[in-house]
Amino acid sequence: MRYLLLTIAFFFTLTSLADSHDPSLDIDKNRVTVSGISSGALMAHQLHIAYSDVFSGAAIISGGPYNCAENSLMTALKRCTENDETPLPVDQFTAQIKAGAKAGTLADPANLADDRVFMFHGTQDTKVSSLVHDSTAALYAGFIPADQIQQVNNVAAGHVFPAMDAANNCTDLVAPFVGDCDYDGAGELLSHLYPGLQAPDNETLTELREVSLPGAADAELMETAFLYVPADCDKGASACALHLVLHGCAQSADTIGTDFIRQSGYLPWAEANEIVLAFPQVEKSLVAPINPHACWDWWGYTGDAYANRNGKQMVVVTDWIKSLSK
Repeated sequence: MRYLLLTIAFFFTLTSLADSHDPSLDIDKNRVTVSGISSGALMAHQLHIAYSDVFSGAAIISGGPYNCAENSLMTALKRCTENDETPLPVDQFTAQIKAGAKAGTLADPANLADDRVFMFHGTQDTKVSSLVHDSTAALYAGFIPADQIQQVNNVAAGHVFPAMDAANNCTDLVAPFVGDCDYDGAGELLSHLYPGLQAPDNETLTELREVSLPGAADAELMETAFLYVPADCDKGASACALHLVLHGCAQSADTIGTDFIRQSGYLPWAEANEIVLAFPQVEKSLVAPINPHACWDWWGYTGDAYANRNGKQMVVVTDWIKSLSK
């Protein structure tokens, strides 16, 4: 059985972890966004579509379109990963989104009209084809103006997150799946989602907070999640943005600790620009539902409602994001 392996990276050594309760933060609810890579990209896309009343933008790093798997692992593997021959039924997926909105299981897609989307696919990616990834862009194009969608498809990256000065080659599928591609993926996607950001300049970082994630066990998620709260956000100096980061398969803390978070490149950008970062984690499983690489649910292992507002992982993550601004 094949699973997607992904990450986002740019090397940085984090100082320490600190047990903490969820802080009461001043979050600008109009500046809540999400990004993900591979299985995390598919989940980020699902969340954006299902909860477009919560998320105002998304970054998709090598991922397929909404409900591509249609609740079938066989379909997921056949047409949603390496498929470079069979066109995906984007019109069908679009119709399903509109029908879901009418039924109340998805948010009104009209919410997407003023959102921003960033999309990245490496030219050497052999795990998710350009045909599959481009289908996601085509779906978004039906709801979002072209000038709000940034597509990057000219970097010679494999199925890794493109980074600056990473330890691994840009095409090496080696943990933590971070490639030295001379391209700052985290900075580029955040700068598109939040126009006008300031580049980091020797930022002094705060501690990463380890917090509880209510309802995690019932959704095949780890009961521990992580938060990065910039110093100014912790002081309540101003309303801060909030960005949800979703790891790929084999990148959960259950597998590699905090390597994905430490090496992602998000932290300096967040500190320099008052962006709270949220990092929920999938729990790996060797028993039903089998998920040994701790992938996000984009094919239905948590139940038939996996891709809508009633999906177990969708509910837990979105409820947590909402709670952070209370």
